[in-house]
Amino acid sequence: MLEEKYDRKHEEATTIAKLLAEQRLNTCLWQIGQTYAIEGSTVLVNLEKNRNFSVNVESSLLRSIRTYLQEGNLEMMSNLQNRLGIHYVESKSYNEALSFFQRALSNKEELKNYSAQLVICNNIAALHSFMGDLEQANFYYNMMHKLAVKNKDLDAQASSLEQLATIKAAKNAYLEAQTDIIKRVLPLYKRAKNVSGRVRAYNSLAAIYLAEKKYTESRWFYLQAVKMASINDNNNIDMSYSLYYLAKVKKMLEEYDLAIDDYNKAVAYALASGDDILRMQIYDDLGDIYIHQKDYAKALSSLAEYDSIKNKLILASQPKELAVISNEMKGTLN
Repeated sequence: MLEEKYDRKHEEATTIAKLLAEQRLNTCLWQIGQTYAIEGSTVLVNLEKNRNFSVNVESSLLRSIRTYLQEGNLEMMSNLQNRLGIHYVESKSYNEALSFFQRALSNKEELKNYSAQLVICNNIAALHSFMGDLEQANFYYNMMHKLAVKNKDLDAQASSLEQLATIKAAKNAYLEAQTDIIKRVLPLYKRAKNVSGRVRAYNSLAAIYLAEKKYTESRWFYLQAVKMASINDNNNIDMSYSLYYLAKVKKMLEEYDLAIDDYNKAVAYALASGDDILRMQIYDDLGDIYIHQKDYAKALSSLAEYDSIKNKLILASQPKELAVISNEMKGTLN
């Protein structure tokens, strides 16, 4: 019976992987400036909390964008175009999202607003990466880096270089990717005094070594991420992910007891930060270990936790019922 449940869990892996990718994409997107519609931020926030009112958010943003266009207010119009792009990503309307990100970028270029341009380049690059178009992602992360240098934004320089290194690793240019993070990304985050950035960079570096199947190096850099996260005052997110990835490597190395210890620490931090998706991943891995160890009681308990969180997340991610916005209305916003 337990084995059948785990077989079913493994069959659901594709759905869960898609859910995780969507979550990662949403966390990569950045806002710019004032982002609420003319009706007021409180109204918009309340609408966004209710899935049934997603169409109202879209309509509200479109009306406001059209009003700012008529007023010639490119600053506010482009802010809301970027916001609408993010809304379309959340609604899984990715082509619409790209369209509005591009419009926002074009307007920010006309305004010569470099800091806003790099934010939008990040959003476009992240979406292209999610959609599997690494060449376009590479193009926009490079553009983001140039803008960050021009704007003297150390964090954005580091972030763009980190993403470019990840793309290099995806193309099997492991050594170049590793060198970029060690010699360029980490020093930039250090200069910016961005502890969380350094944690992310160590995790990215460890992931690249893991992709190359260099487990010892991967484990060492994940450990550096854990150590760095421990000095961060607001460290629940940093610690949860760093411990999770460290535990994953130990699981691959069949150091099961050590992995279980790190997973249990990670799940406590994930609970504190409200990260249900990470908790689900942890219980998924713990269950596999307990099955291997023939500890069926703990395996069943882990599966129950996994199923509970999974069902909650899948319910929350069901496609929203959106009304059709007329092509004429959208056509006025080019």
